[in-house]
Amino acid sequence: MASEKRDYYEVLGVSRDASEAEIKKSYRRLARDHHPDVNAQDPEAEERFKELTEAYEVLSNQESRRAYDTYGHKVPRGAGYPGGDPFGGFQDIFEAFFGDRGFGGSFFGATRGPSRGADTEVEVEISLREAAYGVDREVNVQTVKNCEVCDGVGGMESHTCPTCGGAGAVRVVREGILGQMVSTQTCSTCGGRGRIVEVPCDNCRGSGRVSEVEKRLLRIPEGIESGMRLRVAGAGHAGEPGARPGDLYVTVLVQEDPELMRDGEDLLHRMRINFVEAALGTEVEVPTLDATTQVRIEPGTQPGTTLRLRGEGMPRIRRRGRGDLKVVVDVMVPTRLTGEQRELLERFEAMSGEETYNGTGGSFFDRLRGVFR
Repeated sequence: MASEKRDYYEVLGVSRDASEAEIKKSYRRLARDHHPDVNAQDPEAEERFKELTEAYEVLSNQESRRAYDTYGHKVPRGAGYPGGDPFGGFQDIFEAFFGDRGFGGSFFGATRGPSRGADTEVEVEISLREAAYGVDREVNVQTVKNCEVCDGVGGMESHTCPTCGGAGAVRVVREGILGQMVSTQTCSTCGGRGRIVEVPCDNCRGSGRVSEVEKRLLRIPEGIESGMRLRVAGAGHAGEPGARPGDLYVTVLVQEDPELMRDGEDLLHRMRINFVEAALGTEVEVPTLDATTQVRIEPGTQPGTTLRLRGEGMPRIRRRGRGDLKVVVDVMVPTRLTGEQRELLERFEAMSGEETYNGTGGSFFDRLRGVFR
């Protein structure tokens, strides 16, 4: 059994003595909130919207409202509803409030204006050092362009469209509840081109557009991170006649570097030294973005110690300066020992005490040097 209809005043959220202006205001607010295009994920939105519009059509007309106040939903045929159908003017009421395009034009299939061209995308691979200093890179972009032979008209012989006067679009004026509503629609006579083609173009076969591969020189800015996208306005596919082209999006992929790993604006380098070098200290060469630099490993350096080289990292994108280069010390411990090596380490262990490892006594490095002489 079908559920009973709700009271129209309750549907619109107004009192029974509400004025015509109050009814209009309430309907307009609720219709925007419950329109199916706004609530695409809600399967019940369309029914709520229809209920709102049905209630508004009845209560906005004095004759049908008077009949509804007398009979409720069981109004005898012809007793007040325009045309005997309280839902007959649904689309006209919607257009009076929101124009023929509504919230995107999909609900009633209304004609829209010419669409901008579609976007296109390419990927560019660069090295870490190219990302640090910026680089120019040439790419091939395949897009749909207006035919140069016929200037996108689609024919070599054509004349101005008499309907739109060459504009490609026409203005439509509708009389509605709130007065005149003006909208723009693609001209149906010329399809938005503005001209009537008499002899189709052989180059584009009358379509007005062709697909071509274009070389573009792109500037990749310094400091860019992998996965970032650059936008080149107007470098995408051509739009419909009278509309602007789409954009080109360039996705930048930064290749991994064998020596340096990126961490935001900083760089990381894993420096491997053996346990003797960690104990005695040493000088090592560390790779940088430019070349190499000498770094002092202090005696007693522990595994995992991080040395920071200021300003040797990546450029900061939105502020001045550069990040740092962090050198993480990885101490290698021997896994295969000869008999002599084992004997030396055992002698070292016998000579060591607690002060050897906690830094007290000041004799640790002298002892270690003595063991390995």
